[in-house]
Amino acid sequence: MPKKITKDQEKAFIECFCEGTTAGNATKSAQKCGYKQNPRQMGSYLKNKLQAEIRAFNEQRIASSSGMAINVLQDLLVHSEQDSVKMNVAKLILELGNYSSQNINLNVDNIASKTDDELVQELQSLVKDMPHLANSLSILKESKSKEDNKILPSKQSDSEDLTKH
Repeated sequence: MPKKITKDQEKAFIECFCEGTTAGNATKSAQKCGYKQNPRQMGSYLKNKLQAEIRAFNEQRIASSSGMAINVLQDLLVHSEQDSVKMNVAKLILELGNYSSQNINLNVDNIASKTDDELVQELQSLVKDMPHLANSLSILKESKSKEDNKILPSKQSDSEDLTKH
């Protein structure tokens, strides 16, 4: 009767297949996990069976070390003495951030040449396109009106003081 595969053995195979001296080698990973008979066949079987788990394990490893990788890239970008290294690192960072030459859109308007009505229309179109912006603007408007109300009474009292004298 064939030997049953336990969850512990599957977990051990995943770890052996993803890390250490047997990483990427299904046969050696199976041998290391105790499969002495037909380790090549068993390694191939486990590799196919546990493909999703192996991928998840590797993704977790990548995610846990991504912070260190980012630090290395930032260090190279700032401290490298070679401009070509800085340029390549900058390109890589932008690519990893999903910025490419096709999707960097820089739209610079000269607002000094626009009239107040044009600026108001532009703001209204932005508010229409971005509903969350309307909420932020209303909060700003409320805080501005509160500030104006605080200023107005003090101005009135100043003018009253002037008229008394």
